[in-house]
Amino acid sequence: MLDIFCPECNTQQTLSPQRWRCDCGGAWEPVERTDFNPAHIDLPDFSLWRYRRAFGLTFQDPIARLGAGWTPLLPLAFGGREVLFKPEYIAPTASFKDRGTAIMINILAQQGATHVIDDSSGNAGASVAAYAARAGIRAEIFVPAYASPAKQAQIAVYGADVRPVPGPRVNAKRAAWEAAGQGAVMASHAYHPGFLLGQQSLAWELWEQLGRRAPDCYVVPVGQGLHLLGVWLGFRRLRAAGLVERLPRMMAVQPALLAPLYRALQAGLETVPPVELAASSVAEGPVLSVAEGPVLSVAEGLAVAGPVRGRRLLQALRETGGTCVTVEDEATLQAQRQLARRGLYVEPTSATAVAALEVVLQQVAPGETVVVPLTGSGLKGSPQL
Repeated sequence: MLDIFCPECNTQQTLSPQRWRCDCGGAWEPVERTDFNPAHIDLPDFSLWRYRRAFGLTFQDPIARLGAGWTPLLPLAFGGREVLFKPEYIAPTASFKDRGTAIMINILAQQGATHVIDDSSGNAGASVAAYAARAGIRAEIFVPAYASPAKQAQIAVYGADVRPVPGPRVNAKRAAWEAAGQGAVMASHAYHPGFLLGQQSLAWELWEQLGRRAPDCYVVPVGQGLHLLGVWLGFRRLRAAGLVERLPRMMAVQPALLAPLYRALQAGLETVPPVELAASSVAEGPVLSVAEGPVLSVAEGLAVAGPVRGRRLLQALRETGGTCVTVEDEATLQAQRQLARRGLYVEPTSATAVAALEVVLQQVAPGETVVVPLTGSGLKGSPQL
């Protein structure tokens, strides 16, 4: 079905729905390939399945299709520069998660799964619920109780069972892990290698849209960081195939109130130690235990205390000459308003990348191509404009 490996211990095997993560605790990745044949792109298919042959899956016809992929590039003047915005929020469930979920759920469906479980703050849960519904699979999604009511309602409307869990984000993950295994398969967007494979399609799509070249800089919000890793791995494959000379600089963005990747990078670490979470929560969002005491962030989709693939995230930033930028919540909300006044309405999580442009553009030479994905729709949460 899919050859996988664990970057933590180098174990290799064929993907099995029962072994959703490595015995060492690491997250599986698809075995990296060095081939990419442009002649194999299915040009009439304007979805991520145009790359079905590049995915290297044992099936060609997906069971569940909703049309994710092939989002446009929109040039806008920003900070005196042209920036290319890629509205991933026009995906079927209104977030970038659909690229990964489309591959993950189709793999699980081909493997015979009838009941899947995931934990999510909202967007991934909605995506899993939608694709599971399309595939005729029961979905059970564990969410932090503070998650946006709009996101919880979206998960439920697809027929999934929504399980709100009180406390910080990590509690939902623990509850999902405890529930998995009794006839249910873990469809974890954080761990499943199929999800990471689907995110690689964005790199190949950008390569096509930019005239078969890589952008100079890619600016993306990072919670678990699957989007950043997928784009990085996708361009690595193009480089290995001799189709690009260099990789785009990957610029991660995190809220200043919760920035484990930023802290690890600044400290020169090889792994990303988790930020300790408080045991309590409030209705508005996750409560985080930091030096200044309990605080909240409007970017609820980035409330990840310690990304599962932290080592690989650090590798991606260092290998590409990138960095991690932090932004304050007020700057995030200002960026959300600024973008909305130009016709692009994103959720605060997505707006963090826009807020970071003031810093990022100072590090980019004139004439270099900067791409910012708009990862989630503003309709996902309560308006704060």
